[in-house]
Amino acid sequence: MSQNDEKNRRALEQIAEVKRILGAIEHSLGERRPMSLLVTSAASDEGKTLFASSLAATAALLGRSRVIALDLNWHRPAMHRFFGCEPAHTLDRMRESDLSDLVFTPKDSTLDVLCAPVDHAEHERLNSDLFGIGHRLVDQAKNAYDLVVVDGAAIFPTNRRMLDPVMLTKMVDGVVMLVMSGVTSKQDVKKAHKIMEIAGANIIGVVTNQQAKGE
Repeated sequence: MSQNDEKNRRALEQIAEVKRILGAIEHSLGERRPMSLLVTSAASDEGKTLFASSLAATAALLGRSRVIALDLNWHRPAMHRFFGCEPAHTLDRMRESDLSDLVFTPKDSTLDVLCAPVDHAEHERLNSDLFGIGHRLVDQAKNAYDLVVVDGAAIFPTNRRMLDPVMLTKMVDGVVMLVMSGVTSKQDVKKAHKIMEIAGANIIGVVTNQQAKGE
């Protein structure tokens, strides 16, 4: 088997696995519409951004009506790299504009993407407004789309510049937690899971990742 054939085989396997997980999520949530989902992890670099992006892209490819992927990891945004776009809007504009004026649609796709603000590193001046801005964006997405996939920050370490993923769990229907197999400590995973449970999160399940593919 050639190197290209091996890459294609792995890509098809990954797509099939994402489809399987998407089906399990829909079954867990009763195939409700709109359906909103947060993807997070105990620590950074566990592959959650790639998973969230793949999940949204696969759902759009399968014709799951209107799908949007929201990058609300404003501490370490990475979703724009997956979709080949760059952050273009300031936090001030994201606070004042409708979601429809902020999204990016990748070429040859029906999926919409909201990138992180271009000035994501300057959040201290609006720290008290971050949660309100995030809440407004998620609400608008739920009113306009059938499936909303949110890429949130990792639970640990906490940072004053991030949209707290534990708070984000209250805005969505379900939460999927990514775990890097053999890397992330069981203690951190259990601690993160417990914190979300206490916050009232509907934790659908844990997805084990075998290889780091970005945060």
